[in-house]
Amino acid sequence: MTTQAKSTAAAGCGFREIRGLVTELSRRLDAHQRSRVAEVDLTPTQAKVLEELGEPKTARELAGVLCCEPPNVTYVISRLEKQGMVVRRPHPLDGRAKQLVLTDAGRELRHDLLRRTGTASPLDHLSPEERAALRDDLLKALGRGD
Repeated sequence: MTTQAKSTAAAGCGFREIRGLVTELSRRLDAHQRSRVAEVDLTPTQAKVLEELGEPKTARELAGVLCCEPPNVTYVISRLEKQGMVVRRPHPLDGRAKQLVLTDAGRELRHDLLRRTGTASPLDHLSPEERAALRDDLLKALGRGD
């Protein structure tokens, strides 16, 4: 095998290995998230909405964060509203818009959900410094790092 062929094989193998490891980690993180969300009887989308409503948002803002259409957000919000987790309030700066705000029960559930998803995570064995380094490396790989 030529030097160039060895170099190409090593680079390809490294890429495939990294891709496989990132895929495996993603699957493990997703499975962990889904199991923790199921413990509090929410759908994954409802859980994501609760996570994102740490600060009030409009349905349009929430749809942008969730990468979905506003009518889909409206459906999920309506279900959370019926459960007493979210209320719609007039936007303080835009009289045409409504803000989605967590109720006390919604804040408690959000806190519980964040605690549950942060416990026994596939990343738990990493130190805070190692998690920060992993985050920085992933952002760099995505072209969003320094």
